[in-house]
Amino acid sequence: MKKKLGIADIIYYSVLSIMALVILLPFIWLVSTSFDYFKSYTLPYPPRMLPKKLSTFNYEMALTNVPIVRYLFNTVIIAVLDVIFNVFIATLTGFCISKGKFPGKNLIMIFILSNMMVPFETKLMPMYQIIKRLGLSNQFMGVILPGVMTNAMFMFFVKKFCDDFPDDLYEAGVIDGASKFRIYAQLFLPLMQPIIATIVILDVVNVWNDLLWPMIVLNKSQNYTIQIGLVLYNASANGQVHAGIALALSILSVIPLAIVFIFVQKYIVQSIAFSGLKQ
Repeated sequence: MKKKLGIADIIYYSVLSIMALVILLPFIWLVSTSFDYFKSYTLPYPPRMLPKKLSTFNYEMALTNVPIVRYLFNTVIIAVLDVIFNVFIATLTGFCISKGKFPGKNLIMIFILSNMMVPFETKLMPMYQIIKRLGLSNQFMGVILPGVMTNAMFMFFVKKFCDDFPDDLYEAGVIDGASKFRIYAQLFLPLMQPIIATIVILDVVNVWNDLLWPMIVLNKSQNYTIQIGLVLYNASANGQVHAGIALALSILSVIPLAIVFIFVQKYIVQSIAFSGLKQ
């Protein structure tokens, strides 16, 4: 038997629908206008939700005039490597702090928490000096390394997630004669899928939207990321940016992010429901 909706339920769902529409309308307009054909450099006015003349002209011009495929490829490489390093270091460190028994554990946790409170901008000069001395300027590793060095937030997430697991699980592995790394890799790591998915999406979004640090480290066009490419396109146009092409570039730049989110969203929900992130 279906439950009848009360007045409160109707108001609740109506408000949610209006909020969803307000959030989605700009994106719908963005996609629609990117497929609209117009010769002027400015957007058509008044705005229209459906293209007047459906065309892929803007996308063809974007792919022809801007090496966006190269920029996307570079960004994907950086994001994949950054995720691999961050997941390994964050899960291993968080597991050790949560389940390990060694002196100074609380001091390490305080250091991690304090590192989370330091603004990234204050670390720019020291990190750049380190990257320069290591000879990693204008290399992908020069972009990746600072993110791996300062991933205290991910370590904290994993630590809180592992705290929810009973100590008996760890002790059972010790009794069976497994090494600490084997307990981490074969026992705890498979259970960390929800928090790993959260780290993946947060890290990918952070890398994908990062502009300041890649601009500092990278100075060769063949190594530019997508954000640098978009900025350079707008800057090189001398104020004559074709709005349709700019919209097409924006759509192309977010497609990989949308694909990642589609695959990991269910794990993020599980992480919020079952980990310390909810507390």
